[in-house]
Amino acid sequence: MGWVEGKPKMVSERYLGSAADITAALDAREVAIAPERSRHLAFGDLAAGWGMLTRLGVIETIDAVVGSRRSDAGATVGTYLVLAALNRLVDPCSKRGFADWWKTTAADRFTRIGVAVLDHRRFWDAMHAVTAAQLADIEHHLALRMIETFGLDVSALALDMTNFATYI
Repeated sequence: MGWVEGKPKMVSERYLGSAADITAALDAREVAIAPERSRHLAFGDLAAGWGMLTRLGVIETIDAVVGSRRSDAGATVGTYLVLAALNRLVDPCSKRGFADWWKTTAADRFTRIGVAVLDHRRFWDAMHAVTAAQLADIEHHLALRMIETFGLDVSALALDMTNFATYI
């Protein structure tokens, strides 16, 4: 439709065919643009956990206390510990199975951590790199960061972890 001399008038017309012709054309178009295969990767829960841990600066806090990474490690101690925590949060598995689990997620896209650095031995190395005194220091820094970031009132604080991994 268009306006000609101030009045609506048909300016172009195209015959599309019968309803069956139109349906067939739309079906053919859908088939033509549909992918041959797709892959579904876990994303939301990992992204939320990663975002919170990043907001709190957990990796940086751990690395500041523990120190630089080993030369044979593909990531820092803080990175390995945060990845282990994310795995426990989202879909717990063994350290040996971590790399296989990582491949089923889209996490490498937003963390920029490839599967090549996720050897299970590096997780154990990272866990053994933190002493009890360093762990207490890390806990202290992170607790202060959470209080500051979220304005927490810690006059009374309780945490019940009894059913965390059992889904009860």
